[in-house]
Amino acid sequence: MISVNQCASRHLMAAGFALAAIPAAWAQTLPAPSAVPDAGQTLRELQRSATPESKSSASLRAPAEAGEAADNGLRFPVRRVRIEGAVHIPAAELQALVDTLIGPQMGLNDLRGGAHRITALYRERGYLLARAYLPAQELQDGIVTIQVLEGQFGKSLVRNGSKLPTALLEATLNAQLPAEGIVRSAQTDRALLLLADLPGAGPVNGSLRPGDRVGSSDLAVQVEPGKAVEGEFSADNYGNRYSGQERMNGRAAFNSPLGLGDRLELRATYTSEKLAYGRMAYDAPLGRDGLRLGGAFSISHYDLGQEFASLEATGSARTATLYGSYPLLRSLARNVWLAGNVEHRNLRDDIGATLTDSKKSADVSTIEAYGDWVDGFLGGGYGSWRVSILAGELHIDSDIARLVDGMGPRTEGAYQKYNFSLSRTQRLPLNNELAISLTSQMANKNLDSSEKFVLGGAYGVRAYPQGEGTGDEGWLGNIELRHAILPGLQAAIFADQGHVQFSHSAYAAGANGQTLRGYGLSLGASTGGFSAKASVAWRDGAAAASAPDHRPRLWLLAEYRL
Repeated sequence: MISVNQCASRHLMAAGFALAAIPAAWAQTLPAPSAVPDAGQTLRELQRSATPESKSSASLRAPAEAGEAADNGLRFPVRRVRIEGAVHIPAAELQALVDTLIGPQMGLNDLRGGAHRITALYRERGYLLARAYLPAQELQDGIVTIQVLEGQFGKSLVRNGSKLPTALLEATLNAQLPAEGIVRSAQTDRALLLLADLPGAGPVNGSLRPGDRVGSSDLAVQVEPGKAVEGEFSADNYGNRYSGQERMNGRAAFNSPLGLGDRLELRATYTSEKLAYGRMAYDAPLGRDGLRLGGAFSISHYDLGQEFASLEATGSARTATLYGSYPLLRSLARNVWLAGNVEHRNLRDDIGATLTDSKKSADVSTIEAYGDWVDGFLGGGYGSWRVSILAGELHIDSDIARLVDGMGPRTEGAYQKYNFSLSRTQRLPLNNELAISLTSQMANKNLDSSEKFVLGGAYGVRAYPQGEGTGDEGWLGNIELRHAILPGLQAAIFADQGHVQFSHSAYAAGANGQTLRGYGLSLGASTGGFSAKASVAWRDGAAAASAPDHRPRLWLLAEYRL
């Protein structure tokens, strides 16, 4: 006699093999290997979309140098130069700057030149208030005195043109500056930029002026009004063919709705195959040193279309996230942030044609460091970088899906992945610039679809469709030469290449990797708040396997910024 448990086990096993065979049936409609979207892949593609970055604007104007009397033409011997008032730079370094002043025929301009060199060294070291000058003196025994005022900070004054509370601006500013003593440019730069980073603040302009005490300076700060609401609306064809290639996207950010320097952000995407996505996030400053903490919730729903419409496949993804960020370094030339988040995900896929479903959940923690810089190398340029470490725990809550996973990829359980990106844009003569970027991913095991690295698409190898070349590990390189034809009109030629390893640990016969490469050209235009871009790319290699092949492939984007 066969027990009830044995019977149930056999039915479960049969259903598992049936579910495992479904990809083979799909492969008959598309060239293998095909990347069939599910809730995890859909979520990843939505999160991959370019995120607009707000660029804070801040400037500091130093006080003008006091006028100096003209050289009277007199010449006199100098046997020794005495420097007084210098504390923060070793005397030997300063003395080396004025050794050339020792001689039998020195003039007033020669001595002033030595004082200017001392001032320049202090400014180079970040002492933006420091000044060296020649005090009134009588020359005795050939000894000349140069006086150094290293720059005592007096007080800060805020003129607030924004809707942010003045008390918030003053507290943020004063938290970065010493109550008394020497102030350096790193402190003032950070203070002004942290003000400009506050949602609701516009450009921040600082100016230094003489303080109440001799040798002191006050910092006057003007905070211009910022936007109460900002965002953008766009239409593109950057989506996945089967969940909707044509997309409508929107983002609205409400700056400082509670008057705390906080931000409420709403995002939405809707596609031609009725994929719908929404995300709400709120964050606020904690303390007055740039630390921000927040939370977010997102939900998405998809219906597979095109060749997979007969499967009646639908799915959804829900995420809840707590996140934070802190500026380790904030300056006009270099910035470094440290960020982290913890996220809970619920993923569900249903296939109506086979009456099967897959329910998964994951708890994920991420820590990352990222930054940017500007420099004058070979005419100037700028770049950015990002390093992240993610640790997660995947739970498969459907018996059949767990069975199939155990027979194949074995993604359930703890996992880690490591991501790195680096980009550089180099200014070139004749209105040209060269942009180079590299991204990569490594993993310690086979990953769920929500964590895969993908090559194809508008943000990857542009000659291939979104979803082509998906795997656990890989790298992607892009190079682009841009030319500004007119203000607001830019043309570019580009080349993309990448390689992906489908599985960290291979579990099926056949190739376990794919290399994609292509080249193309683009044209972008912008005027006011409107911008548009068209890119055409040709593959240099095998035809696309995850969707119908097009050579060339066309990408279109139109966007309006509030």
